[in-house]
Amino acid sequence: MKMIGVLPLVAFLPTLAALSAAPARADDFGCKVLLCILNPQGWASVGECVPPVERAFRMVAHGEPWPQCPEAGSSGRIGYEKFKPCPDGTIAVSPETESSGSDNSSRSQTVYKPDSNGAFCALRNATNASWDTYPRGSGSGTHPISSVTRREQRTEPNYLDLTTTDGKQRFWFDLSRYQ
Repeated sequence: MKMIGVLPLVAFLPTLAALSAAPARADDFGCKVLLCILNPQGWASVGECVPPVERAFRMVAHGEPWPQCPEAGSSGRIGYEKFKPCPDGTIAVSPETESSGSDNSSRSQTVYKPDSNGAFCALRNATNASWDTYPRGSGSGTHPISSVTRREQRTEPNYLDLTTTDGKQRFWFDLSRYQ
C-alpha cells in the first residue's frame, strides 16, 4: 500500500475512535456517518462504521434526510440514477411510436427522442434513429435503421452528493436492501 493511501486512513481512525468513546450527543451520529463515508478504504472496511452507515441508509430508504454534521460544514443531497452514462459520441434516448399512412395501410415506427433518463443510447447525430415496424402479417418484421443500444444499469443507483469545506464528492450505494 502506498504511504499516500495510508495517511488519510491513519488520520481517520483516531477521530472515529474518539467519537465512539465520547458520550453521545444528538449530532454525533451525522458526524460519525460522515467520517465513515469519507474513509478512503470504504465505510464497510471499519467495523464501527457498518452500524451507523447502515442506519443512515435505512433512514433515507424510509424518506428521512441524510444525517448532517454541522461541525464539518457538510451537507448531503441524495439522488438516484438508474443507468450509467451512454458511451462517448452517444446520448440517452427513449422510444416513441409514431403512426403514419391511412387505416388500410397503417405503418408505425419507433422513433428515439433524446431523454436524459432514457433506457437506450443512440449516436449523437442520429437522435431520430428508428426501427420500422410493419403491420402484422406482412412478414417484414422490424428493421433497424440506426444503431440503438440498451444503457447499462447501475448496480448501485443511489448516490449521495456530499459537500464539505473540502469540496464535493459523490458516493454510490444501493438502498433497495434497506427498504
